[in-house]
Order: sequence, then C-alpha cells, then structure tokens
Amino acid sequence: MNQFQIGYIESIRRYELEKVLSIMCEEKGVNSNIKILEIGAGAGWQAKKMSECGYSVEAIDIAKSNYLEQRVWTVKNYDGKNIPFADYSFDVVFSSSVLEHIYNSQEFQQEIKRVLKKDGIAIHVVPGTAWRFWTSMTHYPFLIKEIGTLTCRMIFSSHTNHPNKDTVESKQITKKELFKRTVIPCRHGERGNSFSELYYFSKKYWSSLFENTEWKIKKIYQNELFYTGHMFLGVLLSISARKHLSLLIGSVCHIFLLVKNE
Repeated sequence: MNQFQIGYIESIRRYELEKVLSIMCEEKGVNSNIKILEIGAGAGWQAKKMSECGYSVEAIDIAKSNYLEQRVWTVKNYDGKNIPFADYSFDVVFSSSVLEHIYNSQEFQQEIKRVLKKDGIAIHVVPGTAWRFWTSMTHYPFLIKEIGTLTCRMIFSSHTNHPNKDTVESKQITKKELFKRTVIPCRHGERGNSFSELYYFSKKYWSSLFENTEWKIKKIYQNELFYTGHMFLGVLLSISARKHLSLLIGSVCHIFLLVKNE
C-alpha cells in the first residue's frame, strides 16, 4: 500500500473509533483498570488511540497482515484461531472490519467469549450491505485501468526468454483470471462471492451469527459514514462529506455491542 492509501484508511479508522469510544465510555467508563483486546489491529492506529485515552490495551493480528510495515503500536502476531491470552482477561474485546475475514467465525466467537470477563462487552465494526453494493459499483470505474495493467503483465509473461523467467511465470495471468479480476468484483470476506456478500454483510446475517453463538445483542449502531473498498474519491471526499453522504445512501458499517448471554 502507498502512503495515500494508508492515510485514507487511517482517517476512516480513526473516525469510526471515536464512535466506538463513546459506546465504550458509556458502558465501562475510562480508567486504567479497563483492559481492552483489539483483534486484527493492523497498524495499531486504533489500539494506540485507545491507550492514549487511558485504557490498558493489547492488540493482536496475523503474521501475514498487510500492515506489518506500518505498525505504530505493539501488535502481537497470532495464528488467527487461538487468542493468546488466559480466560477472562479482558473487559472489552474490540474489532474493526475483521470478522468478515475469519473463516471459522462461529468457533472464533467462543474464543472471544473465553478471554472476555463475565461482565465484559464485545464491540465489532462490521461491513454492511451498503458497503458491498457501493464497492461493487465503484469497481467498474477502475475496470479500464485494471485491464490495461493486467494485460501488460500477460504480454510481459509471454516472453519466455526473459532473464527472470521463473519470477515472470509465477505471475502469469490467464484470460479467465483476467476476466474474473476485472469484470466480476472480487469478494471481500472469507465466504461466498461479491453477490452473496450482499447477504453475508447484512444486519440480518450478522445478528444471526451472534445470536446463534449465544451472544446477547445489546444494541446495534451505524458508523454514519460512506466509503467503499476502492477508496472512492479518496481524500477528495472529506470525513464531513462522507457523513453527509451516509444520510443519503446509508451507512456502510454496523457496530454491534454484545454481552455474554449467560
């Protein structure tokens, strides 16, 4: 990722965290005794901010994270399945745009419960149907650019006498793959496709996931922001403008506040 993309994502994450912090403060208050675990912390932008607000924070992510080189906070690597902390360690478990990337989502909910105190809360920011729809729609303005880039790679890889033949061949792109990567929007999460994700990212699906894994949904908020997976207009659209757009075409993420159903 380039600096433009990193700056764009960081601004979005920081804005969403402000809403999460207001929920957290209302539920738990602010003091150094509150222990928070952030799952899928990426660069650690949000973990760092929560620490600056007076919370005790731990952050974890997989070793293959796209944000390894951008980390601004101590983020521990883990295997994506087993949370490396003891039972009942945290008052709050938080994630932002992470759960859709966890294939064993139901089993993972039990891991979250294991490390969460009996009176703890879980707060998850998850993509909604609006995010999936507008990400698919904004895929097409990039179609010509993608076709040009990938076609060049196909032509380049056809030169078998290239001195870096092994490297080139490992990057060869078939016409079928070219079609799939340009004409059909790619899925974002770990299941289904870009069409079925309209359901998998819906409030109904997320609610059923949490209820089926015996969480009590205390409240569902909206992130009150518009953005897409293609960074539509990037920094040309301010956070204020994106807030106004969300009023017209819908918020792109849900924020679930959960407690143990015991």
